[in-house]
Amino acid sequence: MYSMHEIHPPPQERRRFVAGTMTGTSIDGDLDTALVEIVGFGLSMRAQFVAGHSHELGELAADLRRIAMQEPLAASAFARIGRAFGEAHADALTELCAIAGIAPDLAVLHGQTVFHAPPLTWQLLDPWPVATRLQCRVRYDLRGANVANGGQGAPITPLADFVLFGCTEDLIVMNLGGFINATLVPSKERGIDAIRGFDVCACNHLLDRVARTRLGTSFDKDGEAALRGVAHERTSREISRAIAPERSSIDRPDASARRSLGTGDEAARLIELTSHLCPDDACRTVADAIADAAMRVILSETASPATRILLAGGSARNQALRDAIARRTNAPVQTTAESHGIPIHMREAAEIAILGALADDGVRYALPQVTGTASRVMDSAVIEQLGARSAPTSELNLHDSLTA
Repeated sequence: MYSMHEIHPPPQERRRFVAGTMTGTSIDGDLDTALVEIVGFGLSMRAQFVAGHSHELGELAADLRRIAMQEPLAASAFARIGRAFGEAHADALTELCAIAGIAPDLAVLHGQTVFHAPPLTWQLLDPWPVATRLQCRVRYDLRGANVANGGQGAPITPLADFVLFGCTEDLIVMNLGGFINATLVPSKERGIDAIRGFDVCACNHLLDRVARTRLGTSFDKDGEAALRGVAHERTSREISRAIAPERSSIDRPDASARRSLGTGDEAARLIELTSHLCPDDACRTVADAIADAAMRVILSETASPATRILLAGGSARNQALRDAIARRTNAPVQTTAESHGIPIHMREAAEIAILGALADDGVRYALPQVTGTASRVMDSAVIEQLGARSAPTSELNLHDSLTA
């Protein structure tokens, strides 16, 4: 007969499956879900992408966009949309589990960022349909603890980037979503104190706006129109300076100031600057402006050159944008699919899963050098299941369990 201690594997051999979800600020109509296998404990964990699934939100996407655009709604509408969004999460995760043939031990839900202006933030979501339907533990409200403690609450994925992509070399991970955010991922030898992460500039908000207004389509598929066009240098430079103003090293505000309230409200005004260009040239000009702004910001934040740049997010498919980024760096540029087998639209959902696993292990994932301060309490809220064995509650120092 075995004792409880004997039948449970030691922390370094612990194996679990965690699901993560993400929509992104551009609210492009899909809810992305990822299942990750995690072996180990805390910062020594190893994470492997298992499966991903994109669930169409249908008319719910328009409702979420209305809230993000600050349209006034009745309280009943907010409640209805939040519940419908929770049900969509439950549907999407059920579909993911059926695809993978695996039930998760934990589901981690980002919710929809409909407002972010610290100390106020709102990731809209009713998590209870997921907890009820999947019958697993659920973590949600991933930014609230850090914001309540005076932090920016963003970006929150840099530590997950380190877990997922950290190796023997320095990397830059760029997420080309509604906004671009970047993580400077140091080598495992340099450790977590060298991690840097920051918001960079608008991306999909601008690309989608120029596609809608000039091409009559929701987006420029794979950057095909932009590849046919020619960038107008002066207009590109004007847009680039608008989305990432030049700042002196003395007078530069916190990097979080580069993010707007998450509505892409600057897009309409800036796209008007391309009105004198043909549609293809307008798309190419905007793509070049985004690449110029992004690389100026990233290179200004990088003490030493990275050996590789990894691209993820929806616009990593935009070949014109990818080419423009590659022209502005000496480092090889790859997608996360090419380098690690992680689909570009699944990187954030997979990393949300990793953040939840870190929180379960007592690691506070909001890095003070990234968000401005460490959270005083454990990051994220949790829904426990009746009769389930609770995750460890003791907090770990960020340096505990770190292996080279």
